[in-house]
Amino acid sequence: MSKHHPSRMRTKATSAAAFVFLAGAFCVPVHAADAPQNDPPQQRIDSPPPDTNMQDWWHQQGMTGDWGGVRSRWRDAGVDIFSSYQVQSADIVKGGAKQGTSTNNQVILGANFDMQKLWGIDNGIFTFAVSDRYGSNASLLAGTRVTIMSNYGEGENFRLANMSFKQTVMDGRFAYQIGYFPAAAEFDYNPLLCSFLNQGFCGHPNSLAADSSGFQNPPGAQLGARLTTFFRKDLYLKLAVFDVNPTRFTDPDQGFRLDTRGSTGVIYLSELGWSPGMGSQNLPGHYKIGAYYDTSRAPDVVNPKVQHEGRSSGWLSIDQMLFNLDGDNSRGFVVFANWTESNHSTSQIASYDSLGFLVLGPFANRHDDVLSVGWAKSYLNDRKFNAQVAAKPSFGYLGAEQYVDVSYKIQLTPWMFLTPDVQYLMHPGVFSAKRYPNATVLGGEISFKF
Repeated sequence: MSKHHPSRMRTKATSAAAFVFLAGAFCVPVHAADAPQNDPPQQRIDSPPPDTNMQDWWHQQGMTGDWGGVRSRWRDAGVDIFSSYQVQSADIVKGGAKQGTSTNNQVILGANFDMQKLWGIDNGIFTFAVSDRYGSNASLLAGTRVTIMSNYGEGENFRLANMSFKQTVMDGRFAYQIGYFPAAAEFDYNPLLCSFLNQGFCGHPNSLAADSSGFQNPPGAQLGARLTTFFRKDLYLKLAVFDVNPTRFTDPDQGFRLDTRGSTGVIYLSELGWSPGMGSQNLPGHYKIGAYYDTSRAPDVVNPKVQHEGRSSGWLSIDQMLFNLDGDNSRGFVVFANWTESNHSTSQIASYDSLGFLVLGPFANRHDDVLSVGWAKSYLNDRKFNAQVAAKPSFGYLGAEQYVDVSYKIQLTPWMFLTPDVQYLMHPGVFSAKRYPNATVLGGEISFKF
């Protein structure tokens, strides 16, 4: 007996019209001085900086401008409003469980309140944000366990995305956050990788959230607290605890529920991170190692009648710029790799590997474009695999799914991005005990900052 274990537009016409319109906007030049910085976690959309020229619609930082000066006055007083809209589409053009097109949408609206300006609380920020996600999951068509559209999940509903207070204290040596915010926006999170459409790359490996409902991706706010200690400017230790409450994300009517009813336990997380500058040019890099333990009971991966106490997972993540372009560290060639390992008692995805590269600002006149190329592999739990082979040895079960994702994020204006994306999915069906043909996926994303 062989044990071979190698281990997400509602219509196509709508998608095509939108892509043609936006592609035409590509001819609008974008100057480096006008370009925004990389989006921080949760794809938060910052308000325009004070010196932004709001008169030029194509080059202003937000689509809706400065609202006749109201937005700037609010920001100066300590209220910084952010909002965005994204639509993603994926078309399974070949292979998979079924050919077809899926589309999902995401709207985020919120504000950061500078508590130093408003209430005299030094270095304090209160954030309130809501989100709405709606659409379909392309992974059901592709037959893959990993979600191939990054904005699907975490409750396809109108919900609380963030309601938290954070502060830096003791001259920057400590920072904390408390309230309702996503655990996964704080641990093993790399916003650079959200130029990919595949959720297995975006932010962090899909495996960490797949094996615990306590590791919620943005915009899935959950009750928790996080403390970060900085030993040096480039070396930190991060600790956190969050409520594990699956019904907040499976019941569409519970998007704004704040109590702990339905809690199955808590999740403890830790991460040690180092962000050095490499060489004489101080090329940026990030090196992280971390783990979580979820106290919730979970069924055995082979025999669901058996319940286990606790779920755990660990990760190792790196990204490093190897060289910059024209002496600018906001542009350059970045390599990345990520590895996760989960407990073999309850996890479906026992291990996950990913690696690839990004070219930030690949052309001199395209400073905010991003070329992304990545490969990933998710391994079925070997106990589950061996049980399947033993039950049906002639089926030819495989032990891992693989994914290749290539995207190019184009900054059409400072407030509008278009990201064409191509994915090739190998061995779909592994996690549902099926064998589907390898799938080719054509898709993309359009995003707007308001």
